[in-house]
Amino acid sequence: MPFFPARDGESLQVRIIGRGQPVLMLHGLGMQGRDWLPFVLPFARRYQFFLPDFRGAGGSSRVRFNQPDVFHNHMQDMEDLVSHFGLSDFSLVGYSLGATTSLHWHAFGDFSPVRRYLHIDQSPCIANGDDWSHGLFGDQQARFFSQLEALLALLDGAPDTGPLNRLATGLREAVLGQVLDIFSQVAGRPGLHSAYQSTSRWSGVWARLLPVADVADLRAYLRAYLSHTHDYRTTSGDFPVPATVLTGALSPLYPAAGQAEFARHIRARHVVLDKAGHVPLMSQPVAFTRALGRFLNE
Repeated sequence: MPFFPARDGESLQVRIIGRGQPVLMLHGLGMQGRDWLPFVLPFARRYQFFLPDFRGAGGSSRVRFNQPDVFHNHMQDMEDLVSHFGLSDFSLVGYSLGATTSLHWHAFGDFSPVRRYLHIDQSPCIANGDDWSHGLFGDQQARFFSQLEALLALLDGAPDTGPLNRLATGLREAVLGQVLDIFSQVAGRPGLHSAYQSTSRWSGVWARLLPVADVADLRAYLRAYLSHTHDYRTTSGDFPVPATVLTGALSPLYPAAGQAEFARHIRARHVVLDKAGHVPLMSQPVAFTRALGRFLNE
């Protein structure tokens, strides 16, 4: 797999599939670039897809963050990818974490090489407030944030960095229990946490399967989502390129009403998959592939 250099001297992995008009696909938290493959292969004769692995994920799993804001770090890495491959006039697709990275890119980076944007199941504002109730987990946000805060406090007893599977026995089980409970809610798969509870004696194996496997990365993401500083509604008001917002109607993470409001805010086409949750790639894969195809061919 090819790699590209980041400005801090690290190398990140990217898969390049197909030929034709370039398309940059930014994955979500817990994913990696290869997860896009079943959905982009049908279009690989007309488009060239760049599928990077973010820091801490997939082939970039050994690369740590070099600054406090994970979204700014991801944005800079994507700008480095664009510069390294000389991309211009490309379509950008961002899902969840990748969508927040895209909005951060538009707000603080050089967004001029982007010609179109597909925004998949993400809110422009993570934290709720007096004028916004559609952030992470909607009206259940206070309960969910308390879980994130409890996990961050639990990590106070962990080293600054290192694999989660090497944490001390007891701390490892407690951290894994919290992490898997959170990810089971995010994915809408409560059976995941139940499976861990019944097999927790194999916590070392579970830790190797986690989508975020390093203590430092887990801390960085928790602090980013708890910071209450990521609100892109103002900076996205005059959105410079044609956009499509794709929403899972049953998404537990980001209320569909908030995504509809964001689509109106940036004058985007709004596509709703009525049987999909936060991960439309899993819950409605055929409908998602068709929606991606329509976006590419518009």
